[in-house]
Amino acid sequence: MLRELRVGNLALVDDLVLTLEAGLTMLTGETGAGKSLIAGALSLLAGGKSDRQVIRQGEDLAFVEGVFDLGQEESIREKAANLGIRLGSDGILVLRRELKRSGRGRVLINGLISSLALLEQIGRELLAIQSQDQQRLLSQPSFPGDFLDTVLDNDVERERVARALDSYRELQKQYEARLHEEEFARQQLDIWRYQRQELDDAGLTPGEEETLGEKLALGRNSRALLEAAGSAREGLTEGQINARQLLGSAESVLAPLSAESPRLQAILEMIREAGSATSEAAGELERFLDGVDVDPSQLDEMEARKSLYEELRRKYDRTVEGLIELHGALTERISRQEESASDLEQLAAKRDTARLELASAAEALRANRLQGAGRVAALAVETIRPLALGELELEFRIEPDLEPDGVVKVGGRPCRITAKGADQIRLLARTNRGEGLGEVGRIASGGEKSRIFLGLSVMQRRGVRQSLQLFDEIDAGLGMDNAVPVAELLGRLAVDSQVICITHLPTVAARGDNHLKVEKVVTGGRTVVQVVPIPGEARVVEIARLLGGQKSGVKGGTDKQAAYARQLLGKG
Repeated sequence: MLRELRVGNLALVDDLVLTLEAGLTMLTGETGAGKSLIAGALSLLAGGKSDRQVIRQGEDLAFVEGVFDLGQEESIREKAANLGIRLGSDGILVLRRELKRSGRGRVLINGLISSLALLEQIGRELLAIQSQDQQRLLSQPSFPGDFLDTVLDNDVERERVARALDSYRELQKQYEARLHEEEFARQQLDIWRYQRQELDDAGLTPGEEETLGEKLALGRNSRALLEAAGSAREGLTEGQINARQLLGSAESVLAPLSAESPRLQAILEMIREAGSATSEAAGELERFLDGVDVDPSQLDEMEARKSLYEELRRKYDRTVEGLIELHGALTERISRQEESASDLEQLAAKRDTARLELASAAEALRANRLQGAGRVAALAVETIRPLALGELELEFRIEPDLEPDGVVKVGGRPCRITAKGADQIRLLARTNRGEGLGEVGRIASGGEKSRIFLGLSVMQRRGVRQSLQLFDEIDAGLGMDNAVPVAELLGRLAVDSQVICITHLPTVAARGDNHLKVEKVVTGGRTVVQVVPIPGEARVVEIARLLGGQKSGVKGGTDKQAAYARQLLGKG
């Protein structure tokens, strides 16, 4: 339930703190006193549309804050957790909505900055606000079906339809994509086969092109390389005067004297290292000469092979690794195309099975609706007739939503299917005896639609717990006596809930468990709205005012009206 509502800088509200109780709370006040401001504040708290124009003149920020006690609301706590909202052990949830004259407003949930989308989601669970404007929902095409399914608990059946529809659409999408792919592949198949054969014949191997380059370079320059290597080896170790001999002579001369001078010892070590390196280099040159064995007749073959690599890279604009990958991809495409007929048959079979499941789910939902529609209509009439609609008749008209080109048949007839099924559902009403049935959104007057919507809302929310339900002048257009059943219905609704009713009728206001009065006062030269609880004798005065009393026997009404007010309140 909503424990506390705080409103700041909203229109004529300066800083209002309102403590609320369980049960049925009546909110009254003179015309223009600001009752609608409370409804507007709660709407903002539920994620409703905002308007910067409602920010109090001279202020930059307006806010609405609600403290909800969800300690006994297990289902709402669970939904809050599913939305990622963490509650403490006390079950307290604080929602705050801020409006700024410049810039974007803010949403805070339990002190943390959040989003308007999340506020809307949790707001639907916490607050149900019904005003005369909401009667327009009766005219929306989706309302009758949504209402009927809610009362009949068709959630499982509708979920089955939605899942089946998603499955069918996905399989149809896959089938169409595969069909398009098959048509394109059929045109490309000969090209793919030629390309794969060309790469097959090439027999490309990673690293082969680099190896060929090295061999070709060696083959083209083999004579010059051999002469250079032989000459270098002779100069190092095999000539009459060679580097190894000269280094040996230098070592022989310096060795006897090196002990006398550390510097000579270091030079001697350098000479010895140079001799060792000379021998090692000569050995490498000898191995190089032994390994150069190029057959001139193979050079043409290697040239052709190298050219093949270059041509394929240029033709396909790929590296060698890319060409090898392309070969694998072509093999997969060709194989897939060759198996396309089987793939299409399997996809078509799966799609057709999904279509049958969709039709079956829609038929099951329709059967539930047809079976329960009469009972729901009778219950609705029983609920609404006492609300000054004694001649009311209601009927749900359920017809297939036919679509000549529809691919899904429900009941043997092609239908348009949505996640809500394959039916067109209309709610027909007769409010006056002898008149014909017509769609409730068109045939009923504004006041009649308001009361019909009230009764349907009560039925729709039966078993659905919400922390607060607000009814904004739902009794508008009714006389005092005709409004009594409306108050009784609200009273029954408030037995296990928290209900606020904004009203101007004394017979309704007297039925509340609690009573709040909205009034304007002037403070500091400015008009502000305040809401005050009116217990005891003050409530008698307010009921007398609603009865129309202006003279003073009791302040705010005549003695006769005060007595009637006490009677209505059960005090006389």
